Amino acid sequence: MKTITGESFEVRTEEGRNVVFFKGALRLSGSEDYAPILEMLKGTLSEPVATVLVDLRDLDFLNSSGITMLSRFVIEARDRTGIDLHFVVSEAIPWHLRSLKNLQRLMPALKIRLN
Repeated sequence: MKTITGESFEVRTEEGRNVVFFKGALRLSGSEDYAPILEMLKGTLSEPVATVLVDLRDLDFLNSSGITMLSRFVIEARDRTGIDLHFVVSEAIPWHLRSLKNLQRLMPALKIRLN
């Protein structure tokens, strides 16, 4: 398991699984601060044909730099062959659907699942 933690957040992935779990509130300063998380996300794209799941149900807040990081990840996934990308979001957190729907413009095959 690989985990990145901060004062108010946790991002983790489990060994051998293409799932990344986000929890808390991500308020990092910019792309440099988000780089380790982006690298963790990109690590899920290493298999040639894979379903990648990004679980955001426990992520209460993500600032604009975080949305930019997710956009970069979606573009990277879009440019790779055979990647089936899913975001799992919560209806109870209003920004999830509002902000993440725009990512489907970058990757129309992106699936957003409500839970």
